[in-house]
Amino acid sequence: MLSSTRRTVLKSGLAAMASGLAMPYIVRASFASTPVRTLKLVFADVVAAPGFQSMLRFAENVKKKTDGAIVVDCYGAGQLGSESNQVPGLQTGIYDLCGQTSGFVEPLYPHWNVLDLPFLFPSVEKAEKMLDGPVGARLLGELPAKGIYGLAYGWWAWREFDTVNRPVPEPKDVKGLKIRVQPGAVFAATFRALGAIPTEIDITEVYLALSDGTVGAVELPVISMAANKLEEVVKVVTETNYDYNVGIMMASKRTFDLLDKKYQEAIREAALELTPDWRRTVAQATVQDTKAFAAHGVKFIKAEQVDRVAYRKAVEPVYQQYRKVIGSDLMDAVLKAAS
Repeated sequence: MLSSTRRTVLKSGLAAMASGLAMPYIVRASFASTPVRTLKLVFADVVAAPGFQSMLRFAENVKKKTDGAIVVDCYGAGQLGSESNQVPGLQTGIYDLCGQTSGFVEPLYPHWNVLDLPFLFPSVEKAEKMLDGPVGARLLGELPAKGIYGLAYGWWAWREFDTVNRPVPEPKDVKGLKIRVQPGAVFAATFRALGAIPTEIDITEVYLALSDGTVGAVELPVISMAANKLEEVVKVVTETNYDYNVGIMMASKRTFDLLDKKYQEAIREAALELTPDWRRTVAQATVQDTKAFAAHGVKFIKAEQVDRVAYRKAVEPVYQQYRKVIGSDLMDAVLKAAS
């Protein structure tokens, strides 16, 4: 018979193996130190997404800056519930940290719709200069009022028009197209203005929706399509660069306020250092994934082939609709920065 001790060891080992099947990506402190707090970080894309690697490096940086006192466990989309629950989860303290896109913030903070006005930024440089300046700071400053701290910005890469079989270089090409959009009313408004039929679908369900014909298109960055293996169902990418696709690193106010001030400062420093890493990682991965998609047979309609002027004119009603929501002063400041 097994001894009591051996039975206990076996049971513990089996339990550890079972729990390991659904373990997050964890950056652990050394055995010499004991964590004061373990924080859950959720990310708005799957673990294969390039940005998730930036989250892991952020977690490692937090561990380093706190001498192992703060451990950050990183979870991709779908591992701890749907991506649409991540921002509300910060408010309630279910999640402690979150790397998200602006679209998921906008239902709580209407002024943030300004960042996703269609065909707003003509270049990465214009967008990042604005985000890193007074306007970006103003928007982050709105978050604590509803239980969230905005720590830093990142990037998800340009959102494009990606279809199963249809090039869309002109606005007329989009009419009647069923397209998956991310949460954020301004996204749905944009495609309605273009005559398309927008519908919200969780990122983990997009592959099936494209495969079974529920939608015929998505408006995702190339890196997000690659992370979700959408090159198997998407055959045409039109490089509209219609949305800069802002990323945000956020913290739950409930959690953050309970931390020692020195740990708060360490996390804030790590978040600021995350910004260039996140942006650089996404930019490099976009180039690599675009080449891989082309090699796989995906057709690219290049940005210079897209009638951006006609698109911008077609979505003008969206700007008029959201001026009251955003506020004229903020909207004018962003339009000036983007011009």
